[in-house]
Amino acid sequence: MRRLSKQLCRGKRHAIAAIIAVALAVVAAPAASARQKTPNAPATLTAPRSDSPLILIASLRNQRLRVYDANGEIATSRISSGRPGFATPTGVFSILEKNVQHRSNIYSGAEMPYMERITWSGIALHAGVVPGFRASHGCIRLPHSFARTLYGLTKIGNRVVVTAGDAEPIAFNSPKLFKPLPLDDKTAMNAGTSEQPRVAVNDKPDEVTTDAMQELPLLIGISPALARAVADMPRDPQRRPTTRAEADQMMQERIARLQAALKTADAAQTAAVAKTDETAKEFAQAEGQLQAAQRAAEPLRAAVKNAELKQQDAIRAFETYMSGAVAGTAPTSNDGGNREAGLENAVLQATQNADDARTNAAKTEWSFAEVQARFSAAKAARDAAADALRDAQTDLMSAKRELADANKDIRLRSKAISVLVSLRAQRIYVRQGVEPVLEAPIAITPLPGPVGTHVFTAMRYGADPNTFDWRLVSAQVPAAGKTFLDDARKRRGRDSASPQEDNLSVRMATAALAAFTIPDDILSMISERARPGASLIVSDRELPLHENGSGTEFVVLTK
Repeated sequence: MRRLSKQLCRGKRHAIAAIIAVALAVVAAPAASARQKTPNAPATLTAPRSDSPLILIASLRNQRLRVYDANGEIATSRISSGRPGFATPTGVFSILEKNVQHRSNIYSGAEMPYMERITWSGIALHAGVVPGFRASHGCIRLPHSFARTLYGLTKIGNRVVVTAGDAEPIAFNSPKLFKPLPLDDKTAMNAGTSEQPRVAVNDKPDEVTTDAMQELPLLIGISPALARAVADMPRDPQRRPTTRAEADQMMQERIARLQAALKTADAAQTAAVAKTDETAKEFAQAEGQLQAAQRAAEPLRAAVKNAELKQQDAIRAFETYMSGAVAGTAPTSNDGGNREAGLENAVLQATQNADDARTNAAKTEWSFAEVQARFSAAKAARDAAADALRDAQTDLMSAKRELADANKDIRLRSKAISVLVSLRAQRIYVRQGVEPVLEAPIAITPLPGPVGTHVFTAMRYGADPNTFDWRLVSAQVPAAGKTFLDDARKRRGRDSASPQEDNLSVRMATAALAAFTIPDDILSMISERARPGASLIVSDRELPLHENGSGTEFVVLTK
């Protein structure tokens, strides 16, 4: 019985193993067929094998779309491009917009599911009928299931290259390609890019720079508290970072500094509003007191004016009478004497009344002057508080704007930077995302012939974290004449090219890179912003203005 039981168990194990083998063979068969790259192969797509950028390459000759990441091809599908009269443009593009349910605003609202726009003039990748030949109005049609899966895989900004022939990413390296900032101080020193060490000098205290002070911990023994204090010293915001770690830290410090400034500005505005309310109340109170004082002073001023008028009337009456006496026309009787005495007494009385009125008014005027002084001070305080509030509001708006700009800069730096050098226009363009960063003239060395359009993409950091792993895709390579190739080989000082150099796109791309040098200040800015996904486009064509407006990275047409 034991022997029979063992045989049955062995039989079950063999049966299970056979079933598993058959299942694996069934699974492996479609996977093997998916790796075939014939033009008529069905659409296939596997999950990306890394977080590297994607490069989409559409071949109009083969009617095929291939998707690559840093490790190679991850997806492929047949396509249907523009039919005669509606040719799909070739060149360098990027995904500008995505929409699951989109309708054409050109062709009677035709459905364009899983639309991924590559030009604002109407060219896009989208799901549609793929009959096996060119049949669209210029767009690149994809099988519905592939378009849906691809839509979930791509992101805004992914590079799309449309070629007339065949193209694929080629591993490429050149000293003319920009490098990222070193990862940190340690890797920078390993790469030999660190600054020369400083030595202590016997300078006067006021001549010792902040950088020199920061170097002191390397020369003398310090306490942990002093080390933390030195580490917390503010950095020069105008100084460019020397490593990626420092760049991230400087950005964090900038955000923290601007957040603190915003908090301070907000508190200042709150205080200014409170001060404005307080001074406004004090001004209103002082104004009311001034108005009350003005009302109280008006009768006294009127009394002074009335008393002075009566005084003047008495004086004129007395002067008139005395003038007649001198001329002999005034009466000389006892009544005349009484008349003179009466007029004189009237002058004296009127003068006394005027003096009393002025004395009473003067007392009130002193009080009025004090009230008026308080009013003037309250008015000045109110106006100063209003000015301070306006300044605080301006500072707050400025702080908000600077923080918003810094946050925008962070978002912008998270997107891939793209550099275009137009050999024909002799200009360099830098954009990040779709935002223009820089445009400037650049010196170009004359070439013996056309070199085409080439895209260099930093797919990831290299084995050395201070370098990029570059891929070259030639969007268009003109036929090179013998003279051009001979001149290129002479410049390299070689009689024959290596197998890699025999690749025409590599030779043309190398010649294109040799035709210019990016200025150091622009190169520093690019290196500071460069991350995996950064790209350099070199073309002997100019940017078509009608395709490179707002909201566009770069569109370079090769046909």
